[in-house]
Amino acid sequence: MTVNKVLKFGGTSVGSAENMRQVASIISSQRSDITVLSAMSGTTNALIEICDALSAGGTMPQDTLSMLRRKYDECVDRLFSESDKGEARAKVDTTFALIDTLSASYDSLSHNAIIAQGELLTSAIFALFLQKSGVNAVFIDITEYMRTNADGTVDTAFLADNMRRITADASPDTFFITQGFICRDHNGHLSNLGRGGSDYSAALIGAATEASEVQIWTDIDGMHNNDPRYVEGTYPIRRMSFNEAAELAYFGAKILHPSTIQPCREHNIAVKLKNTLDPTAEGTTITSTGDSEREYHAVAAKDNITVVRICSARMLLAYGFLRRVFEIFEKYRTPIDMITTSEVAVSLTIDDDSHVEQIVHELSLLGAASYERGNSIICVVGRLEHERPGLVAGILDSIRSIPVKMVSYGASCRSVAILISSDNKIEALRKLNDHLFKTTSK
Repeated sequence: MTVNKVLKFGGTSVGSAENMRQVASIISSQRSDITVLSAMSGTTNALIEICDALSAGGTMPQDTLSMLRRKYDECVDRLFSESDKGEARAKVDTTFALIDTLSASYDSLSHNAIIAQGELLTSAIFALFLQKSGVNAVFIDITEYMRTNADGTVDTAFLADNMRRITADASPDTFFITQGFICRDHNGHLSNLGRGGSDYSAALIGAATEASEVQIWTDIDGMHNNDPRYVEGTYPIRRMSFNEAAELAYFGAKILHPSTIQPCREHNIAVKLKNTLDPTAEGTTITSTGDSEREYHAVAAKDNITVVRICSARMLLAYGFLRRVFEIFEKYRTPIDMITTSEVAVSLTIDDDSHVEQIVHELSLLGAASYERGNSIICVVGRLEHERPGLVAGILDSIRSIPVKMVSYGASCRSVAILISSDNKIEALRKLNDHLFKTTSK
């Protein structure tokens, strides 16, 4: 069969028996060739809580385990007929027995294996439900084909070879059901792609099978022009370019994992963001072209940002200084979000400050170095061409009452990033919304 559509559903979308029925209806109407599922909502958090307790040397938190078991038992009871419940319960029994076994000899490998059980059990239950409903559903354990190299990157060639082999001889009425988030490392041990990695899994599978479309189904109608948790009157963006979506996802738009865009952009696969609770809603379509009509498209905020500053007279008229600065961040595998420089100073931001003390210590050998937590990056995305006067000025004017610590613009004509204190984030989002979008039609 030729793979046309890959659909991914998040934890809320499969968070109950009723929601699973809705997902089954959606994949049938959309004719999903491959469906990628997260674990039922709350599962991963519960499994992490279990692992944290075991890692601290404690015993199994039975209350958490019992709560999780009840969640899956209830789902089975409501999803299956009496004649089919036995087979479904057996899958639940096997999974929780495995969790008990892994917990008894807990180590770092057990940790990832325990975490992976949420996706595996959820997708197994859902695939069985489809099969019992008369659907030609085939369960795929993605951990057999999604693996990472020694450097942590996904072995895309291995994934493509196997996914094409699996789907090549399948009949056109086949519905493949698999998991997001989880994988194996280069040693063959169960691992994962990080929180939110289910979106990335779907994109990788779409690229591997040369699909024409990847759909990400959540509980919101597409990517909004601002954060609806803090700002009233937001609206979904109907069309976006890959570049705009990548900027927004990286700088805080929660609906899409930042890594999702790259595989689809490389293979020119359209990405659609859809709402499980309202399947007929248009959502957001992301392609190479996007919407060329608007100047300001959207605003997003990224929290937990630490700014690092270094000042040194040795920078003046010198070359090689920035290289030495970047080498320190590379040594501690710490990505940089924003950077500004002057003749004698560098300011930059990071969202992973687990090694900030060591980084600042080494930077102090080059000059006076310091760091400051508690910041947010506000990112405005749109058609911000360098030649057009007033666009960036309009952005800054709308937040003129808010202290600005850094501004990054010029690397592309798609976005402006502004660093402010997190205390001012909500006010900044609202002011930007009023100034940039109050007269914009949806």
